[in-house]
Amino acid sequence: MSAYFGVSAGFTIGRVLPQAVLTPILLEKGLQFDTIIWTQLIYMVVLTVTQFPAGLLADRYSRKRLYVLSILVVGVAYSIVWCGDGLAAMCSAWAIYAVGMALNGSTMDIHFATLLREDDQAFRRFFVVDRNVVLCATIASASATTVLYPLVASDVYVLSVALFVGSAVWGAFCLPETAVVRRSRMEPPPRLLASLREDRYIVSAVLLVALTQLAFTPFFQMWQMVFLDSGLTAAWFGLIFVLFQCVNIAANAAWRRLSHRTWMSPALLCLIALIGCGIVAFDSLIRVLLVVILPFPLFLYSNSLVFSLQTRAPAALLSSMNALMGTGNTIGAFLMLGLSLLGLQVFTPGMLLGISLIVCAVASVALLTGSMVARNLRRRALRSTEPDHTR
Repeated sequence: MSAYFGVSAGFTIGRVLPQAVLTPILLEKGLQFDTIIWTQLIYMVVLTVTQFPAGLLADRYSRKRLYVLSILVVGVAYSIVWCGDGLAAMCSAWAIYAVGMALNGSTMDIHFATLLREDDQAFRRFFVVDRNVVLCATIASASATTVLYPLVASDVYVLSVALFVGSAVWGAFCLPETAVVRRSRMEPPPRLLASLREDRYIVSAVLLVALTQLAFTPFFQMWQMVFLDSGLTAAWFGLIFVLFQCVNIAANAAWRRLSHRTWMSPALLCLIALIGCGIVAFDSLIRVLLVVILPFPLFLYSNSLVFSLQTRAPAALLSSMNALMGTGNTIGAFLMLGLSLLGLQVFTPGMLLGISLIVCAVASVALLTGSMVARNLRRRALRSTEPDHTR
């Protein structure tokens, strides 16, 4: 498992290195502000199309090999960015990058999830450490970029590609083999649609994860705008970015120690709604503080949804289920990005962020309530069909 964390850290550092300075690099490559958006649209469309098939492939193929392959595919995309110029080359790079990220999801993390999920404490520990490794690697990479970019400019992509190659080689030799999971050789593998029909909670979890994009997408797209409107300068953004990662790590630590009850998700959603109301009602410093603490309940809630799905889904379909959740997440983000662009024509970034949080919380509570009511009704229906042996 330590080898996986090492490979994950190396891959994350390489992936994040250019991202903090992505806009100036793309401008050097001949793009304009409006054409940069096309690369993001290409990325989201390709990711949406490939994410679920990649999960199906992971369940039928070696998750280790797919994981190593994904790192190399991302390396190819970064190589194109480094060598290429113009919109066509950049769009091609982002399309390949999307394929690599689709292949990367639902692989080694799901392998360890299938091994550990029978032991709740061990699974929680892995779940948190896995996310914290990515967060710490992100902080290290973003910090390194501030030093490296003035020295090497767009050649920072060379360092990223070198890290990808090293991580892929390390993974190929050190990661454990990951055979396709089966409960027994004589038992046929479970089918995806049948599993979804048998456990409607999984469907609800996928929809709830998609709804979180009502909060996550505006947050990631607009936090800098909100801070600028509140009087902060861009010089603070690097420190605030690191602070966000620290808040996420704290959320992971709290999530691991919390006793997860049925009331926890509604309580977190109420807290998110209250933060949204505060962002709408207040301005300046209070609004900044509310945005800074927002990731804490958001990631607590998101972690609970992902963990519950990975706990309940059939082991042989876990990659497919995780990819289905990721696809819903991507579609939700894509739709919310469009709504945000329209919303910014009417509202200020702070108002739009606050309203989005409130809508996310209300819609999620409604779906949770509907899911619980439907589950109780099904239980009553099953009980009513059972023969009465007391007569």
